[in-house]
Amino acid sequence: MRQGDSWALSGRKNPVPAGNCADTLVVSAVLPEGGTGLFLADAATTIRHRYPTFDGQRGAQIDFDQVAAQPLGDPVDASRPIANAVLRISSALCAEAVGAMEEALRLTTEYLKTRKQFGVTLNKFQTLTQRAADMYLSLELARSMNLYAAMSIADGRLDPVIAARAALQIGRSGRHIAQEAIQLHGGIGMTAEYPVGHYAARLTAIEHTLGSPTDQLHILVDHLREYDLVKL
Repeated sequence: MRQGDSWALSGRKNPVPAGNCADTLVVSAVLPEGGTGLFLADAATTIRHRYPTFDGQRGAQIDFDQVAAQPLGDPVDASRPIANAVLRISSALCAEAVGAMEEALRLTTEYLKTRKQFGVTLNKFQTLTQRAADMYLSLELARSMNLYAAMSIADGRLDPVIAARAALQIGRSGRHIAQEAIQLHGGIGMTAEYPVGHYAARLTAIEHTLGSPTDQLHILVDHLREYDLVKL
């Protein structure tokens, strides 16, 4: 709320990635006249509940109770810049996910080449190599959509439909590759000392950050009205 020439924030943000160690917070908040503004707040004046995330990182729940804040620029509706920033962040997370998928697949194929069962390496079993091939197909689908989304942003086209399509494929491919990587490794894939489980956890966290496949499909459906109907 506005208090004369100053501003105060009340509410809760959760989860806040890296909120456990931030000194200054960039906070989105509803403006009195409507719309969403951006404010800077001193993290030391908030109430923080720090916690580890399941992918090995850190986050926090941050509570604001009449916390003094400064507008980031003019106190006007920043919905559009926020939406554009979210699209850029989504693209960056998709790129990170592709890297995690690549490494999970590499570890899996190396394991199939070296782990022996019944006197032969696992890659001699056709079913297992076919499953690894399916993982590669998922990776290439994810890579293609990520490149498409990144190139669109580089060309100045911040399109929520393209971002949703990329996030949808990243979520599907990431889940498939993570699950298959653990399955093809067997028990070792679940151990904390082996990296494949950590890649699987990070891929799951990215999917939840971007939004589930259902969330992405809702975005795509909401934008269907923007396309011309095709008469058959």
